[in-house]
Amino acid sequence: MTERHETRTDDLRPATNEPLRFRLWTAVLRADPVVEGIQYVKRRERLLAVLQAGLGLAWMGLFLLAPLAYVLMLSFWQRGAGGTLVYEATMANYREVLLQNVNLLGWEIGNTYLLILWQSLKFGFITTAVTLVLGYVPGYFLGRSESRYQSLLLLLVVLPFWVPLIIRYYAWILVLGNQGLLTTVLGWIGMSSSGYLYNDLAVITGLVQVLLPFMILPIYNAVNKIDGAYIESAKTMGASPLRTFYEVTLPLSVPGISAGSILVFILAVGSFMAPALLGGPANMMVANLISKTFGQAFDWPLASAMAIVYLVVLFAIITVFNKFVGLEEVFE
Repeated sequence: MTERHETRTDDLRPATNEPLRFRLWTAVLRADPVVEGIQYVKRRERLLAVLQAGLGLAWMGLFLLAPLAYVLMLSFWQRGAGGTLVYEATMANYREVLLQNVNLLGWEIGNTYLLILWQSLKFGFITTAVTLVLGYVPGYFLGRSESRYQSLLLLLVVLPFWVPLIIRYYAWILVLGNQGLLTTVLGWIGMSSSGYLYNDLAVITGLVQVLLPFMILPIYNAVNKIDGAYIESAKTMGASPLRTFYEVTLPLSVPGISAGSILVFILAVGSFMAPALLGGPANMMVANLISKTFGQAFDWPLASAMAIVYLVVLFAIITVFNKFVGLEEVFE
């Protein structure tokens, strides 16, 4: 019995082979001033909240605001010989982005950036509309379902996230290509085709497939939060299932629709891989143009001006959206 007790006592002793750095760090954390300081902060909730907010603001300032500020500053500089930077403030980059080959009186716009920006916005609106049509029904039934397989169905929705994005786009090349699955199946029924790649339809198809979960999940979350008592009350008062949906369920699911639409639209407009892999030169989007200007033309100031204009346009669209929907209802 004595030997067993001595063995247990030895087990409780601190290990002597711990790294010196670990023991020093432990000693610092257990020092009376440090312990008293932590307890002092915990007793003052306002100070703790300020510290937490300060850390968050510092993180945003370092990794979000500082890079944006640098890009904004870079957009006013000039490109020198061989892609070097000339540190002289100018508005030439913005004039080239917004006014070059633009005749507003004659409604003639030959500006490459503006045309590609409009094409990106068009792809974004179309992708958002298609994903809303395809995603509302699954999101609604997942939100209202009481089946024991609901978790499995949700897993199927998020399962595509486990597959790398580039692989999903390459899969569409195998489907839509010249000797792809779709062309082969249509050939069996006598409809010959040279493939469906490198056009607007291919780009939008890839965007819809990749971004569809971003529409389904917010709608599911909004519908799942709807109190069933509202629906039962409407039915008790004589409303048909269709009228109950239009007057109760659909309005209460608007926050989910709005959140999904914002996510899908922003991700679609800023997409890079979809037009790069599924589209041709005529299907270029703004992210591809900015990347080309940065990486091939080595015109960093002009590319920065393009990026700033793109951010301003997105901010304006979201501001208009906020006036009609109200973002506070979306993210509450």
